[in-house]
Amino acid sequence: MIARMLAGAVLLGAVAAPVAPLVPFGPSIAQATGLGAGGEFHRLPPTRIYDSRPETPLNEPVPGPKPATNTAPSFSLGILGEGGVPVNPADVLAVVVNITVIAPTGSGWLNAYGNGAPAGTASIVNFAAGQTVPNIAIVRPGADGRLAVQMYTAATNGSAHVAIDVFGWFSTSGYSGTDPGARVEPIAPGRLFDSRAGGGALGQRTAVPIMVRGATLTTGEVIPDDPTITGVMLNVTAVNDQPASSATFVSVLPADPAGMPPTTSNLNLVAGQIKANMVFAPIGPDGRIWVYNDAGSTNVVVDVAGFLRTGSSEPTRGRLIPLTTPFRVFDTREATWGSVALGPKQSEDWSFADFASSVKVAGVPAGPQLAVIGNLTSASLGRQAPSAAPRSYLTVFPADAAQPGSSNLNMVEGPAVPNMAILKYGAATTVRVYNDAGYSHYLFDASAIVLA
Repeated sequence: MIARMLAGAVLLGAVAAPVAPLVPFGPSIAQATGLGAGGEFHRLPPTRIYDSRPETPLNEPVPGPKPATNTAPSFSLGILGEGGVPVNPADVLAVVVNITVIAPTGSGWLNAYGNGAPAGTASIVNFAAGQTVPNIAIVRPGADGRLAVQMYTAATNGSAHVAIDVFGWFSTSGYSGTDPGARVEPIAPGRLFDSRAGGGALGQRTAVPIMVRGATLTTGEVIPDDPTITGVMLNVTAVNDQPASSATFVSVLPADPAGMPPTTSNLNLVAGQIKANMVFAPIGPDGRIWVYNDAGSTNVVVDVAGFLRTGSSEPTRGRLIPLTTPFRVFDTREATWGSVALGPKQSEDWSFADFASSVKVAGVPAGPQLAVIGNLTSASLGRQAPSAAPRSYLTVFPADAAQPGSSNLNMVEGPAVPNMAILKYGAATTVRVYNDAGYSHYLFDASAIVLA
């Protein structure tokens, strides 16, 4: 077991090289917007609000591929008033979107942030040439109500298409509507559903219902059987390596799509691929969600990271604060963190205590926190033996909890793999990361915190 501290300390445990003292976080690094009574989630029917492809243009007068070059150019798009998001910027604290990079001409990354805000050093989507790669993100609109999207490749004339689906938004303290919204309740992750354990793979244009309210996870955690539970935060993994698999997409919906392809997707896959994506899923009136597979034959695994509850009387618990700009908390490739990959069947702990204390609202510390939300990225996966290409997964969970039978990321040797993760803190604001095989370098970009 290795312990790593995020600020004001050196790495503890076995490391391969001397480790320099870390620089404490300053108050301007993880600065958040003013909160007041805001921070509640308002769910929306999944809706595509932007698409740069000429055959399916949305929210753009002149559609076309967007530049992705070695200068990391950016473009902006309107997000307020789209897909049910309020028009008034005084109402909207942050928006939950799924951003998909389509047909990039080279390998690179995408970042998204409020138009006019600093870009920072974080990334939301990592992609290789020709891939279609989605990832969910919590983003703050700029003061003009627009979102900036930045893409990098090593080329001088690269490009990619971009599609964006909206799933909900978080309200400010000045929200003037009547919907009170829901609070975020992070939990130690646990498995809700695995088609490999019964029922079999989902066939072409097939959807399966999954009961959420009242369900018992593999960890023993029970999701309350209560109509105040209006949504669930899921890590959905598609295991698209069946003999009859093909390129497909997977969608999570609040109702039976009745065999009709949804207009939004949560996962896009090629044949043979195993991929995960975080989903903010609205729950149907009957307490269920539906998982849809579009083509071929695909197994689906669903892990729960938290749920959304309405009607809370607690003053702060479950309120979400987005950071001004996504912030890179750590990167195991960097000398600051020891430049040490996490080995096979190994775990290591990260203390977020100094990070949590650095987050301020209008210059005042945000206070006790339940979790941090951000982008967990597998940067590289090294081989245990020269002749054997590794396949692995990362699992992140509270450091004082038993290791769950769930995963946050599935990765193979090759391009970086990102996925949003909700890291519920254990004792002393600490989380544990487990790597199953190979030697994994990984990083975490924080985008929001959840108050206790």
